[in-house]
Amino acid sequence: MYNQKTREWAKHVLWVSRVKLIYARITLTRYTTIYFYLALLSSIILVILQSRTYLGNTEGTQAIGAFLLRSNVSTATAGMSFLQDGDIILCHNIPGQNGANCTTLVHRAHSHMHVRDAMLSFDERDTDLKACATSLMWLGDVLNDARREDFVVALYHIWLFTLSMVTLLNESLPHLFAGLAARALATGWAGFRVQGNKNLYSTYMNVISTGQCDGLNPLESWWDESGLNEIAGLVSNSLNLVLMAALSYKLYKVYASQTFSRVGASTEIHRVYKLVLVLSVILQLAGFLVLAQTGLWISKISFGAIRQLADHFPIYFASLIITVVFEIPWLVLGWISVRKESKILFIIFAIISLFLFGMASLMFFSPLYRFVLGEWTFYATMSITAYVLLIATSVLAVICRLQFGKGLAHFLHVTEALEEGDFTPVYFSKGPDSPSSFLNEKEDLEKQAELESELPVLGYASKAQIQVPAPSHGRKLSTLSLLIEDTQSMSTIKLSSTPSLFHSGMTPKRTSPTAPIYIQPIARSSSNSSNSTSPARSKPTKPIGRRPPNIHVGPTAPEYSYPLPVISGSPVTKQHTRAETVDVRPSRERSPELAKPLQAAVRSRSVPRRGNPGAALPRRPSDGSGVTPPAGYF
Repeated sequence: MYNQKTREWAKHVLWVSRVKLIYARITLTRYTTIYFYLALLSSIILVILQSRTYLGNTEGTQAIGAFLLRSNVSTATAGMSFLQDGDIILCHNIPGQNGANCTTLVHRAHSHMHVRDAMLSFDERDTDLKACATSLMWLGDVLNDARREDFVVALYHIWLFTLSMVTLLNESLPHLFAGLAARALATGWAGFRVQGNKNLYSTYMNVISTGQCDGLNPLESWWDESGLNEIAGLVSNSLNLVLMAALSYKLYKVYASQTFSRVGASTEIHRVYKLVLVLSVILQLAGFLVLAQTGLWISKISFGAIRQLADHFPIYFASLIITVVFEIPWLVLGWISVRKESKILFIIFAIISLFLFGMASLMFFSPLYRFVLGEWTFYATMSITAYVLLIATSVLAVICRLQFGKGLAHFLHVTEALEEGDFTPVYFSKGPDSPSSFLNEKEDLEKQAELESELPVLGYASKAQIQVPAPSHGRKLSTLSLLIEDTQSMSTIKLSSTPSLFHSGMTPKRTSPTAPIYIQPIARSSSNSSNSTSPARSKPTKPIGRRPPNIHVGPTAPEYSYPLPVISGSPVTKQHTRAETVDVRPSRERSPELAKPLQAAVRSRSVPRRGNPGAALPRRPSDGSGVTPPAGYF
């Protein structure tokens, strides 16, 4: 019972830490916050608009289906009609193959042809419905393909939101550029749909006006609603692209700024990590497009009119199902193997990549597949892009495999451990410009102050060759120390929860003073009656932080004084148990609030100790006068 409660508590703590991490990444700056909300809002709006377009195409498909059913026309009895280069043809097999027997029903419209001003409905004119329905069978197939496109595009916008989240959580420039390029692709496709809808309407009007329908219009006012939906989608995508481009530029300046570098990784590890991020982007793009292309093909050959032309339907269906089954493990293995530098997982990932590449290559030998690529522009775009990205993923994965053993796995493991432990990331300025220019708002300044207040204890060597000690009130976060290389100051920065135990080779050593130091004791009364006149209890006349009057530095010794022993300048390498820090700066640089009594500190082994170990020095040299030091203390 106790172990179960402990595990539940640990899971709860991890979940809370993850939520806090996500919130911190989203609210890092005002630009990251706006980017998140804009990505979420645009995804919702575009999915709603695409759903309306999907419902509109569904209505058009149902209208054409009802017209074909009323006319008693089907592909099984009449064959299949296709739209090729503006001509409506009727075939019994794939065009260009044996037994196609294609016949042209309606020729393309020319510039001198004009559509009739008045279109008639079913009840206004008696015409040959069977001939008209045969010439419009292609439109039902085109609208079904449009419905499939709408469904995939809606999923595409949801996937874009997840890509935006990955951008914020990983602070990844490759994901940022990929998200912007993906939105540009969505905008371009929306514009293509508007133009394609216009061309489709012209072909439709040519068929019903100059073809065999004799002015019969089965869809009536459906085209007006469809055109409005397509235009609304184009405007929304264009506006989203412009806003996201502006925000992406701001995020680029935040993420790519060279004035701040994160603690914990060298230049080599950062280079490898960028390769891994690029692989992650291409892997996600390829994964989505491969799944979308596979789903479109399964839907096309399973529920479309073209199924009767698929001579090897079971083979097509089985290969596509296997592709879908292996797709998810392929994505997971590709993500994990390069981050954890697992050779076994990478071998499995490589085998699945070869299988997917082989399946995609074999599909090009199918005449039916090549025919669909030529007839369906959207599917051709998805398939070719997925094939290219599949090759790029395989090549980049091999490049990442060659980087194994350079410390990326350890770096990511430490980073994840610190994030799970609610460890605040630390950044150091390396130039005159800093991201504070991006933190002009009140909330950003407050967040920056909050982050600075959470900084752990730091020990580093300054340019003035003075060792600045760690403050005694610093919060100890963990015993882990990380080393990074500061590319500007060319010195080592140590991130630790405790003061440094030794000096590095680049840190200047503190040497003993050139002139001897003498202490002249000051008499201190031990009676209670002398408290009013005791110098130790009187109000000091000199500012706090000045050198006490009984300490003299020089070659000559004052009367009744004794010298301080020379402290070895060698670095302390053993049992550094100092509990308080000592301000070694000159007195003129000390702040008044720092000049306060410190707690007793354990003396270093480099200082010789003789005499009675229980004896103690006066707490302050000014506590009295005329008191001689304990015998044999120094």
